[in-house]
Amino acid sequence: MASVKALLYTHKTLKDGSHPILISIIKDLKRKTISLGHSASPSQWNKKQKQPNSRHPNQSLLIALIKSKVNDLEAIILELENKKKPFTVQDIVDKYNGIKTDLTLKLFVEKLLSEFKEIGKLGNASVYEHTHNTFQKYTKEHDYPLSEIDYSLIKGFENYLISTGIKINTISMHLRTIRAIINRAIKAGLIEETQYPFKNISVKSEKTRKRAVNKAVIKMVEDMKIPKELNLQLYKDMFMFSFYNRGMNFVDMAFLKVKNIESGRINYTRHKTGQFFSIKITEKAQTIIDYYSKSKEPDDFIFPIIYRKGNEYLDYRNGMRLMNKKLKDISKELKLDVSLTTYVTRHSWATIAKKSGISTAVISEGLGHESEETTQVYLDSFETNVLDDANDLVIS
Repeated sequence: MASVKALLYTHKTLKDGSHPILISIIKDLKRKTISLGHSASPSQWNKKQKQPNSRHPNQSLLIALIKSKVNDLEAIILELENKKKPFTVQDIVDKYNGIKTDLTLKLFVEKLLSEFKEIGKLGNASVYEHTHNTFQKYTKEHDYPLSEIDYSLIKGFENYLISTGIKINTISMHLRTIRAIINRAIKAGLIEETQYPFKNISVKSEKTRKRAVNKAVIKMVEDMKIPKELNLQLYKDMFMFSFYNRGMNFVDMAFLKVKNIESGRINYTRHKTGQFFSIKITEKAQTIIDYYSKSKEPDDFIFPIIYRKGNEYLDYRNGMRLMNKKLKDISKELKLDVSLTTYVTRHSWATIAKKSGISTAVISEGLGHESEETTQVYLDSFETNVLDDANDLVIS
């Protein structure tokens, strides 16, 4: 319940000895004030009626002004209460001042994208942008205020995604991204926790086919002789460079500069997490570095992926799309039963390390994971194969 009243603010004294007349708004034990632009002395103020008395030269004018302001604020409070959604004393003041208190989803996502790109979290930016574009298709480009994103809207989005025939895990990714956006809005104080729309929504996913390939496939790519006319050499080299360096992410390869090569090591900060990595350069990795960094300056990118200043993010996105397309071509050339992607080297490095007897803890550290649970997702069906062998032994 909110209350509005006029008061004489005696804690501040003006040059003529009078005190400002304020309108006080209180809600949930929090108070905001609005200046009336007029003042009075204590002898000119009726404490009981909370208005100027007959000693004030402008008594009638100020009583009418106070009444008008109070009526306006009470009307705003009633309007906000009728929405049946939580609001704060600041919302009342903002609405009174003509400030739009409801930041829209589009504006908030644009703000997040800008922040992600500024700190180099290009993967996050890509996912958030893709999900928001999909959400805009669902809403037919209607831009909802954050405070109006409720259970019904999210449930409708989920049903829309199901109707498009996309995979369960893609649906899960979109819902988890919208949920992350809402959580960020709550954390930023833009909406109340009571407005959280995911309370009764279960985000489902299914176990996916692992992206790892075995060492024999990696060896096939490594030994592949590529005719110049196929234009695949760069993408083969970047695939192998990633594998040689603990499954380095494509974004980190794209932004890798000559100056990141120091004293026989690759020193760089991972874009996704901000973690610092220092990897010993192997002979095979050095051969690739030498070829692509030839005649380049320390601040130049090693690989020819990013080439336009100011359009680095777009170049990276286009480069990753082209990389995955070319890796499919390599898969066809080698007649593989799986399609290689930019993710394969990372998952394969982890799986091959596991099968070589390296502990999950060490693999987790090598990949830069915060927990071994995350690393376990990267490992292929190694454990399943063990169980299959055990079952064959039992039933034979």
